[in-house]
Amino acid sequence: MVLWGKYVRKVKPLASLYMEKHKQILTEAYNEYSDAIFRYCFFKISDREKALDFVQETFARTWQYIISGNEIENMKTFLYTTARHIVIDEYRKRKIYSLDELIDKGVEPHLEIEESLYSSLDIERVMECVRQLPDNYSSIIIMRYVNDLSIKDIAQILSESENVISVRIYRGLSKLRKLILL
Repeated sequence: MVLWGKYVRKVKPLASLYMEKHKQILTEAYNEYSDAIFRYCFFKISDREKALDFVQETFARTWQYIISGNEIENMKTFLYTTARHIVIDEYRKRKIYSLDELIDKGVEPHLEIEESLYSSLDIERVMECVRQLPDNYSSIIIMRYVNDLSIKDIAQILSESENVISVRIYRGLSKLRKLILL
């Protein structure tokens, strides 16, 4: 019984050191990547509050993964992959409304010509066109040009080869140019 007590006293400091080390790693990752993860989430869902929640959820899931005893080789890649999965879960939960249903409920869509002319020259117009792209192109374009991720990092996040990512970026940009010119 005495041996057990000595063993427990030795394990507690080791567990505490393990937690402190990983807490520090996650804090550094948060300081370095939280803004970029926020931008990624925001451009994918266009809701500031949800994007902030998604950033928090990304780091909470990462912490759970770490304290479960798992190691993370590339923190940046892991965080983007986690955020991507959270966004995908959100898309799956969203209910799609038809224009007729909205009009029946009393919601009247309205456009002002002057506003639409100005917005076509604006970055918002470009981002709207990016959102119209198929997801496999829009995700990569956002990661590459908004979040400034390298092709290698994107390839790791999506579990694809760098060549596949390069081709998708090229094709996505071609489709984006066509959408912008419409």
